Amino acid sequence: MSSSRVAIPFILVVVILYTSYIATPDPGALASFLTRDYPPNHNVDNQQSLRAPGLAAEIKVPLEIHIMSKCPDARDCLEQLIAPTLEEIESLVDFQMSFIGRPTADDGVFCMHGPSECLGNILHLCSAKINTPPSPPPAHTYLPFSLCLIHDFKNIPEREFVEGCADKNGIDFQKLNDCASDMGPDGGLSMLRNSVERSRALEAETSCTVRVDGKKRCVRDGGKWKDCDGGSDIEDLVRDIKKIYKEKNGGHERFGEKSKKLSEWIESERIIWTGH
Repeated sequence: MSSSRVAIPFILVVVILYTSYIATPDPGALASFLTRDYPPNHNVDNQQSLRAPGLAAEIKVPLEIHIMSKCPDARDCLEQLIAPTLEEIESLVDFQMSFIGRPTADDGVFCMHGPSECLGNILHLCSAKINTPPSPPPAHTYLPFSLCLIHDFKNIPEREFVEGCADKNGIDFQKLNDCASDMGPDGGLSMLRNSVERSRALEAETSCTVRVDGKKRCVRDGGKWKDCDGGSDIEDLVRDIKKIYKEKNGGHERFGEKSKKLSEWIESERIIWTGH
């Protein structure tokens, strides 16, 4: 899926939905903010790695997906490949979600599926931000919330739905809402602009694009896996990440235990999805 222009400034959705939680800004200020110039993030390859006990110079494998928050291919990508992969090897990777949109001539940001998708993108970004430090945050601290959102993405941005996903998965809704409605340089809108610019700089225009160690690994588009050298199964991606990790760390292997939180979430939600 590729992005295109829609006409409504998405941040107004936040104001309408959550007026009991935030002070409503002046609409004129919102409109001017949407067209404010924000330089692209040129440090697109600046990856951070965490240090594990007993491994002083551990280098983790960058794993990144480029998605749209109201895209069925993004949902399939997360549910069928990324979450199960992270369940197995979360400790070996630095995981990141980036988003696909289209900057306009006046420096605005528009999303293929409308303003509510832009807000959905922001909610995903904010859920990761409010779980820092460390940076990048462990995927299990926010990914269950993202999976909840994207499984029923048609309900974005209904407040009851978003708040339910937050409460269910340990995300502070007040902090989430504060981040999403923050129009400052560290707020949700700015993060979305930077994320969109990152995806464009990396030429990731299809939702979902999976990148491993800085290279395109697989694409989910039109309900099918494409350009997946090495295979599109969970086992294929896990194998490749383990191999790269070993190469980066001088032959050292540290496969670790399964992510307990992701395992519990996947098992419980699988029951709901299958109707049992």
